[in-house]
Amino acid sequence: MDDQAYNMDVDDLFGDNEHVNITAIPSPPVKGLVKRLDELSASGCCQKIAWSKNGCVAYIAPDGYGVNLRVFSRDAATGKWDLGKDTPIAMPHTQDEFPFVHLSWSHLGNDLAVMDSAGHVLIFSMAIAIDRMEYRRTEISQPEAEMDTVVGLHWLAVLPHEQKNHIAWSATAKGDTWNFQVSSHVFQDAHHPVERQLSLIYLKRHGELKLRFQQTDNSWHEVATAVGPMLSTREPFTHAAFASNNDNTLLLAAYDVVGRLYLYRIETKWNPPPQPKPGHAPKPFEKPEIRVTEITVEENCYPTTSTMMNGESSTGSESRIRIPAQLTHLNFLPVTPEKDDGTLPTIIALFSTPTNIISIDQNQAHQNPYSIMVKWEVHRQKQSQLHPSLDKVTSKKKSVSSVPERDVFLLKRQADMILHSVVLTFSSLWYHMILAFCYSDGTIEFRKRATLEIIAPDFNNPNTEMVTSLSQAGFSFSTLEPAVQVSLSPNHCIAVCMQQDGTTKLRFMEYSYGSLASDDDNDPRHSAAVAALVLQSSTAANQYLSSDDIFAVMGELSEKRKRDFIHLMFQGLNVNIDCDVEEGRSNNGNQGFMLLGRSPTFVKTLSAAHILGLQGSVTRSVTSKVAWMILNIKYITQILTTIARMHIHGSMGEKRDLRPEVVPQLIGICRWIMNFMVYIMDELISLGLELRKPTTSPTPLTRDILEAKIQEMNHPAILILLSSFPRMMMKLWASPLHWVIRSAMAHTQTPQSPEHRRIYQPLHTAVADVPFDYRHFENLLTEAQMLVRNSYKRAQLTDHQRNLAERDLILGRVPDVLLPAARRLLGDSLFNEQQQQGALLDKLDPARIMFFDTTWLGLYGSDHSKEWWATHVVDVCQKMVIRGSGAQSHPSALNTRNRERSDSAAGANGHGGSGAGAGASGSGGHTEGDKKERGRKSQLRKCVRCGAYMEDVTQGMPGYALHHVSWLSGVAKHCVCGNPWMLADEKRRAK
Repeated sequence: MDDQAYNMDVDDLFGDNEHVNITAIPSPPVKGLVKRLDELSASGCCQKIAWSKNGCVAYIAPDGYGVNLRVFSRDAATGKWDLGKDTPIAMPHTQDEFPFVHLSWSHLGNDLAVMDSAGHVLIFSMAIAIDRMEYRRTEISQPEAEMDTVVGLHWLAVLPHEQKNHIAWSATAKGDTWNFQVSSHVFQDAHHPVERQLSLIYLKRHGELKLRFQQTDNSWHEVATAVGPMLSTREPFTHAAFASNNDNTLLLAAYDVVGRLYLYRIETKWNPPPQPKPGHAPKPFEKPEIRVTEITVEENCYPTTSTMMNGESSTGSESRIRIPAQLTHLNFLPVTPEKDDGTLPTIIALFSTPTNIISIDQNQAHQNPYSIMVKWEVHRQKQSQLHPSLDKVTSKKKSVSSVPERDVFLLKRQADMILHSVVLTFSSLWYHMILAFCYSDGTIEFRKRATLEIIAPDFNNPNTEMVTSLSQAGFSFSTLEPAVQVSLSPNHCIAVCMQQDGTTKLRFMEYSYGSLASDDDNDPRHSAAVAALVLQSSTAANQYLSSDDIFAVMGELSEKRKRDFIHLMFQGLNVNIDCDVEEGRSNNGNQGFMLLGRSPTFVKTLSAAHILGLQGSVTRSVTSKVAWMILNIKYITQILTTIARMHIHGSMGEKRDLRPEVVPQLIGICRWIMNFMVYIMDELISLGLELRKPTTSPTPLTRDILEAKIQEMNHPAILILLSSFPRMMMKLWASPLHWVIRSAMAHTQTPQSPEHRRIYQPLHTAVADVPFDYRHFENLLTEAQMLVRNSYKRAQLTDHQRNLAERDLILGRVPDVLLPAARRLLGDSLFNEQQQQGALLDKLDPARIMFFDTTWLGLYGSDHSKEWWATHVVDVCQKMVIRGSGAQSHPSALNTRNRERSDSAAGANGHGGSGAGAGASGSGGHTEGDKKERGRKSQLRKCVRCGAYMEDVTQGMPGYALHHVSWLSGVAKHCVCGNPWMLADEKRRAK
């Protein structure tokens, strides 16, 4: 071997002088990804799982021939939030030939559109419970063309809910609290002209445009038109998207199989009837007319290499090389309500590359499939209808400038953008200002629409001075197992992920900076997180969204943060709860009636306070108990005063006797009122006696000791008496109660017939079985109002300071300004015999009050109360025991053919002892014979949030007249806490 044999470059031996491309090992794709991309490419309507705004998830069964519902709700036993069991939707018998391919919820979440592969659209509406959807037939304008798939669908806005919104933009730290920036915005979206009526519009593959709409009687009808002649049956549409043009018209973008993008303008000429006269049903209106105008057509609408390389569209056609990618999503975003953000109506198209690309060049690294975002802005400008050269014509009578200009729409393509993985779900959120991307690798990403900047926590420099969203404040989705179908919750903080086989799993946003249940109250990041949760809750309240997903994500909070959350809720929703009426402040009286009848934000705030302190069914913290009592007082007052007004006649406001058909509605209501008075008296006396012990309280009583004793005993009755809204509502009970008692006594003692006596006797029992004269309670309310009013007047508080004092009461605190009033009510008013009116205890029998059983009210957390509630069910709306020993039924439900029940059965409260209505005979209100009479399985409704129950009353149910069912469908549309119902199984131990 010569020397040249060893004369070689060592670097060359090991290849260090050349760059070697090591082929990357591709990540395994999610199972079913290829099939899912084929579905997304074939049609713009292939969403198989969807989460409604009211908290119900609908999904198409794996075989494609069924749709199931699952309700997002809280387990009362564990406090955990999760999706409930599957509830199938009953389909029309004729709907079994074509599989279902798409789901779409209406804006308010009460209606669901379901499409099959042949282009048939079925509409289902919620029937009281959100997991009971009923099919709504539609009067079809013309026979459906088979195999003409729907490629785009849009629900029109609903009046008045979506016409004006209060937008919560941000929260800014100010000392120890936060200020919320909220402004109103009026939207001019295309809408159904009749309030609360629904309509939707959709485009089919071969260009047929259909409008479904509700008549004034809620029946569904349809009109159809064509968007224009198709050039070829081989070039149908594959995707379509609609957007508001901000002038009560719609813009439509449609994409065909050869890559053309069409832009249309849709105008609907409605013919609504005039407003009906009071007491008259609205007249039906003629079918609307749809006018479609083609604006422009763009060729070659797909991603190209020139766009990818240069960041802008190429002007030279020779350099445009089409990337092998298929359109999977087409969205049309309207202008945003944000001022001066520069946004225009924007078409966003997402293209995805194939999953099985094999590179010819072995030196080129393998690339996983990805998506490309292509955007077009819709520019609107004025253009003269005449050419300027016509001004040179001397014989013309008008100048070119005098002819009105016309609107011209232009599509301007923006720079394309590569996304790191395949987008499986894309949606626009928060008035279309935030874009959400769910990728095939399991990541969920939020971006600002205006800048496409990713919204994520800044771990290096978190912003604790201003928060704009949960994502910015430290909440984020971790990357987990990917899924082929993803749908976001109403507040986009939980994702329901569905695999190819139909199995589902929830993914929750997680807080990145520790736990909000910790005692570290000085960390500004935690304060910012609470402010962000309140900000999102405010957004949910203003958009009629369920906020249950927010409570599921926030998890446990420390006691201080619970108080901070509720305090900020009042502030973020601008709820004024100072209702005390005094001379020169009559507007505060009006405020009380506003909170009573038209303040959903007040109910939402109280509901939040209630759920944050609720454990199990009846164990509540002081704040939770105060909120629950106020919610019930509000509900009770609405019903009592409404029924009383129904009986007023004459100019002097005289009331007729209570009509017999209204009696069943009032029995439980009046029993609750009388028992609640006893409960308040019992708590007040117990707390007053405890504070009189020399070892318990110094003289005078301090605020700290009073608040500590209220928390220790969990006796917040004094807070209810001091708080202006519940006190004002309870004072409204006096006149209607006197009228009810007088009517019940008259028809019981001197009845017109035995039938009248049978109907009125339970009501008389409910209002008479009380251990004291109810007028003593009225006097207590009058004294409390005088003391509070004088305290406020002496302190000369501003409206803002009074409002803060009222908030403190709901949060379980006694404001310094009201401490003298609390001392008086718990001291001299109860015990001082020397005062002018005498001591309250001298007019009552404390023993009778103490032993009067009010367990059924659900305001005790004792072991006895827990056991009673485990074996009984109380209808939270009708205020009657409906399951368990001594269950009650309405007097109209008594079966007189075979047996006579004791009238006292209708007055029983379900618990023995000296309580109201004790002594029910027989086996209770629901025997086997009754169940057979019903003709259906007994069913309960359950609140998705607080877990309260109600009888599932439907038309034709024995014991309920048609007007009674209709009345309940109005007053009991939601739980007392303002949240929706779900269907529930019978309690195992409550028979």
